[in-house]
Amino acid sequence: MQRFVSHPSRNPLSLSVAAILMISSWSAASGQGAPTGNLQGSGLERAIAIEREVSGIAARGELWPGFDLLSIPLAIYTGEETYLFRHPAPPQEFELVPRQDAWVRRAPGRYPSVSANTSVDLGGVSTATLMAENRAISPARCAEIAAHESFHVFQRAHHPSWSGNEGDLFLYPTEEAGGLALRRMESVALANALAASEDAVARCWARTALGHRAHRFAAIDSTFSRYERATELNEGLATYVELRAAERVSPVCPPGEFGATAIRERCYWSGAALGFLLDRLRPDWVTELEVNDRGDLDLMLHEAIAYIGSDSICKLSRAESDRLFEEAKRDVEAVSTQRAAAALAFDTLPGWRVTVELPTDAPLWPQGFDPLNVQLVDGGVLHARMLTLANDQARLEMLDTSAADLVALTVAAGAHPLWNGISRVTVAGLGQPEVTPDGDGLRVTAPGLELRVARATSQTVGQQIQISTTGKGR
Repeated sequence: MQRFVSHPSRNPLSLSVAAILMISSWSAASGQGAPTGNLQGSGLERAIAIEREVSGIAARGELWPGFDLLSIPLAIYTGEETYLFRHPAPPQEFELVPRQDAWVRRAPGRYPSVSANTSVDLGGVSTATLMAENRAISPARCAEIAAHESFHVFQRAHHPSWSGNEGDLFLYPTEEAGGLALRRMESVALANALAASEDAVARCWARTALGHRAHRFAAIDSTFSRYERATELNEGLATYVELRAAERVSPVCPPGEFGATAIRERCYWSGAALGFLLDRLRPDWVTELEVNDRGDLDLMLHEAIAYIGSDSICKLSRAESDRLFEEAKRDVEAVSTQRAAAALAFDTLPGWRVTVELPTDAPLWPQGFDPLNVQLVDGGVLHARMLTLANDQARLEMLDTSAADLVALTVAAGAHPLWNGISRVTVAGLGQPEVTPDGDGLRVTAPGLELRVARATSQTVGQQIQISTTGKGR
């Protein structure tokens, strides 16, 4: 997963999402120095176990041409500390940990830029980051996720065009049952192609899948087909690399396919599915795409199978098509109900709330959010897990922790739900915040929330804190 990242205090008119080894032998020549201190703990052991698994993945062979998994620094947050592996210029907060079997650096707590499974600029170096607090997720599985996020670092350096504009996702047409039914017919055909035992049958079902896609794309604006194709290159190929790291031979489509609004989530699967089909039907596709990265996965597959004969035997039955359409119709009708339920759940979430309101001509701008944890509702956008907003007057950072399960509602300052700025934001589910003076403004802190607002006043009523600005930001 890649987290969306923009530049502070700027209006992101067209921005992309910005997401994440062998035990290294660090030497004096690499600037790491000699180990000092005596640091142990379960967090350290877990981080090193993950690093060992990443090393094992790298030892099995190349995952993608030119992609060296062990050349990309990895930061791991274990719930207690943040551990840094193979970083050429670690920030001073990271101290060297003495180990006989590994050289690793550690910073106390969660390092500020490590907040998701993603990729970030850490000390001036693009670094894969991994949230490994959940001990139920094995080190091997964490290592596969690390391969995914590390590939994003490679993509950003070598293929910056492989990324969709996340703003388009908020405007994607999800109210048309026919389009959803075609998407699910396409997915069934792709799954049949992946499962086929003979290449001819795989080609046949692939042609059927691309036919359904062609009809679907013809009915929507090219902005949205471009979003899907770019996200398949971005997240789909990272998932393809992740599955290869796990020694899997194809992705599995979940029962019922994906929800009506789960456009981005589906691209993880469809991009990987197209990649594995290309492995079979156009074996040199990876090298071709690495040389000329302007191609799209579905169009590359079309070129590989366009000359194949009739696909008349590879069709869904009328009963299956009718079933998919009826299910799509019900799912589309349920979207408004689900959004109303999500809004009600937010309105009734227990705990404290903090609301910041700004003039529409001086809004907050999105700096970071999790594209897989946003939901349009009447009146705004709900954000779960993490959100960062800022302008020259204020900065808000929300991040779920073990002590805080927070949700934010943002209200748009203009026509676009996010891209024209945010005029009001409410964070709910908080423990009691602490409000303190901060120059001519205020600082508000609680587990999972850090807010600073210049030239501001606050009013508390019950468990609600209202922050109002007394001057204009930019």
